[in-house]
Amino acid sequence: MSNDATRDLEALRLAIGRREEQLQAALADLVRAAETRASLGHYVARYPWHFLIGGLALGAWLGSRR
Repeated sequence: MSNDATRDLEALRLAIGRREEQLQAALADLVRAAETRASLGHYVARYPWHFLIGGLALGAWLGSRR
């Protein structure tokens, strides 16, 4: 009985270890996705004139359609 319990305990530890690895991989993917979505903000902050001029052009175009 003790041998079976030891084997079950070791199997449980291995399963927990695999789940922790999966969790770490999923967390890394989540961080990478969040950084990718935030990169547009960094791009706007780096090149504000492009977006300002583009916004003005888009606003003028939409305003002239009325």
